Amino acid sequence: MPDATLEVGELADGSRRYRRLLAVPGSRALTAADLCARLPQGMLSVAVLLAVAQHASMRAAGFALAGSTLGLAMTAPVRGRLADRYGVARTAVVCSGGYLAAWAGLLAACAARAPTAALVALAAATGCCTPPLSPAMRSLWSVHAPARLVSTAFALDAAVFDLAYIAGPVVASSLAVGISPAVAAVVMLALTGAAVMVIGFRFPHKPAGPTGAEVAGPLRSAALRRLLLTAALANAALSATEVALIASVRLHHVLWASGPLLAELSAGSILGSLLLGSRAAAADPHRRLARLLISFTFGLVALTAATLAPPLLAVVTPLAGLSLGPTLATLFTLTAAAVPGRNGTEAQAWLNSMMNGGAAGGAAIAGLSASKPALGLAIAAGTAGMAALTVALRRRQA
Repeated sequence: MPDATLEVGELADGSRRYRRLLAVPGSRALTAADLCARLPQGMLSVAVLLAVAQHASMRAAGFALAGSTLGLAMTAPVRGRLADRYGVARTAVVCSGGYLAAWAGLLAACAARAPTAALVALAAATGCCTPPLSPAMRSLWSVHAPARLVSTAFALDAAVFDLAYIAGPVVASSLAVGISPAVAAVVMLALTGAAVMVIGFRFPHKPAGPTGAEVAGPLRSAALRRLLLTAALANAALSATEVALIASVRLHHVLWASGPLLAELSAGSILGSLLLGSRAAAADPHRRLARLLISFTFGLVALTAATLAPPLLAVVTPLAGLSLGPTLATLFTLTAAAVPGRNGTEAQAWLNSMMNGGAAGGAAIAGLSASKPALGLAIAAGTAGMAALTVALRRRQA
């Protein structure tokens, strides 16, 4: 849970921090772009699954989603570096062309009942060509927000991220099932295009030639390399939690509850992010990160215990999510601090890539224990504990 109880005066001060952030020229436009960029991310998994499953098997749809996620994770640092080198808007426009072509090819292949290998390849192409908006948004916030409000900006970004993962699946499934998967894809592309336009017009970037540090990339930073391990473990714990929760409700024949439970997890995360953003920046964000990860670990332990009385999951799940959003926001803040300057987008892209890799690993491990959801949640808690340990050891060595 957040590390302190907010009093009335602190809540008022927190509200003022958000108002100050949004009063900075361009912040409202950046927030709008953030919303447009994030919602398609929340829609992506459902859109890919339903587009492929409309004419193929769920097995093929699962493979296609795995291909899309793998393509996204493997190429994120490259797209981030291009954004740093040539500008976010220019890189996003070029990627958008490939993204549009890949989605058109995937939808056409689905309609033609193409072989699974072709569907997986085209889905992977959508991941490879995804415009680098997610890392770019965090990079832009780190430059645009005043230093005293950077932590508030990242907390707001984390809240938008969680909101997208509540609303995105609902929007995507409603469009795909109610009208057509192609309509869901068109809405995703339109929102992505809107985000690119806002960034291009309001936050132009002047390309600069590479320096020696740029050629080597942000991985020269030892601080970033340590953060990437922590981020991968934290997201593996989150992904394992999601799989275990779905497995739990499926085991008790109430699969309809999976959506509300995951929404509760995200709602708790949003609340935690907003509470974090209302606080002044901590003097030692590493200490805050360690405390948040320990809190997340205890939340997952409580969630594991709640599987003994399944109705308690509805009560404990949002509490377990309270530390999740602040953890992500703190990781975003520390990443920006570890690699300031021209490599900011690539650094955030490396963070995305490692988090996606961790998510894939966490989902796979929890999937192997799907018949015993309590074991999956225990694994998630252990993984979160390992993430906390990496931070604690780093602080002790410092």
